[in-house]
Amino acid sequence: MKALLFLILLMTTGLQAQIRSPKIPAADRETTDAQSDAIFKALRAVNFAAKEVVYPIYAGRERVAYGIAIGDGKLLTKASEVLAGQALFTANREKVALVAKVVGTYPEYDLAVLKVPGLTAEAARWGDAETLEEGAFLAAVRSDGEAQAMGVLSVKERSLKTLDQGFLGIQMDIAEAGAGVRVQAVVRGSAAEEVGIRAGDIITIIEGENVRGFYELSTRLRRLERGGQPEIEFLRANKTFKVKPTLKGREIDEGESRRLERMDRMSGTQSRVRGDFGNVIQSDMELESKDAGLPVVDLEGRIVGMVIARAGRISTLILPGDDIAKVLERAPQPFVGDPRAVRQSERVGRGGDLRQRLWEGLQRGLEGESGE
Repeated sequence: MKALLFLILLMTTGLQAQIRSPKIPAADRETTDAQSDAIFKALRAVNFAAKEVVYPIYAGRERVAYGIAIGDGKLLTKASEVLAGQALFTANREKVALVAKVVGTYPEYDLAVLKVPGLTAEAARWGDAETLEEGAFLAAVRSDGEAQAMGVLSVKERSLKTLDQGFLGIQMDIAEAGAGVRVQAVVRGSAAEEVGIRAGDIITIIEGENVRGFYELSTRLRRLERGGQPEIEFLRANKTFKVKPTLKGREIDEGESRRLERMDRMSGTQSRVRGDFGNVIQSDMELESKDAGLPVVDLEGRIVGMVIARAGRISTLILPGDDIAKVLERAPQPFVGDPRAVRQSERVGRGGDLRQRLWEGLQRGLEGESGE
């Protein structure tokens, strides 16, 4: 099965982009559509464990996240996406809406634990993400067994704590430059300035590997830690220079390309909390902020993590499964909601209790989905 999935992935990955193109001939479109369907069908064979433990989380009738079963009628989800919801629900496999209540949090991981009376679900079994190599195939799985998104592991486990990250101190031109990436600006006092990198230089090689575009260079720089000394080659006036900067911490403010920030916003929503995690892996899967909480599986069907944030157009952050297992060994911090929000969610108005009306609205929506 693993070999089959890999072969299908090789055949379809490069073709999926063509499917979106209006120039593709009808006959070829049928072929590529069939190949894309094949990989989704193959994925279902390894997604069984994941689909049995994932549930949608609603605030009223709007889905705001997903949750993963951790036993005892509880779900683990992304805290910052659900805490603002005044009335939270989930739905069981029979499409029955169930009330969910936040009972605890792990603030340092932006995780929340929901108690769902009436929910019967076995706890997820977490796989070890440390065994994954960059380029490993990953999929985020919904409760129907389909992949919400597929991609590869682009950055192995690393800390996003500001004290741990290493920063070069450059702003890059996001336009594809073919061979290399042009430096738009250099931050004063940064590691880049100290070794003589200037605006207009074109970075071509980092740590012995060619650079072929902004996103590739950005991904490689994110792997680096404070104090690291990556060897960087760049071009200036057709002359090649080699430097080994000593990377500094977050005290150097690199800023962010406004154009890149606009592109990220235009390509989808970003998570409210998308940084400063102690340990994450990163994938190029394209997801939305409301997809946080989805289980992530590898080609063996192991649940190797949980989607914790959409940080950019092709930057999905995942909490490693082995780290989550360790976190769950201790009790979460008790959650005490905002009294004003509690009173508002329980107020009585026309038509009865607000929470009851929201539950009824969601239930009608779920029944409508079942009838399609």
